[in-house]
Amino acid sequence: MPQRSIGRRTTLLVLPILAAGLASCGPQVHKDYRGPGWYLERSNIISPAAPRMYGGPYSYEKCEEERIKLGPTISPEMLCINHPGPPRSPGL
Repeated sequence: MPQRSIGRRTTLLVLPILAAGLASCGPQVHKDYRGPGWYLERSNIISPAAPRMYGGPYSYEKCEEERIKLGPTISPEMLCINHPGPPRSPGL
């Protein structure tokens, strides 16, 4: 009786997921960068591919105001981060 290979089937299922994950890590991640300043973004822990910028550049005070406007459920997940230059893509 022939034996079935589980490895081949698993590989066929994992490859499309891996390809989609790698495609999301490209240079388009930081397309919202418009100059030095403070940016409102979601951290790497919440958004695993890379930080997502939701606004900026602001002064620090303006960034904190925008973060607080989002409400008590979303504002703890957001960070004000200073980017003096274009952010680098995470990973390899």
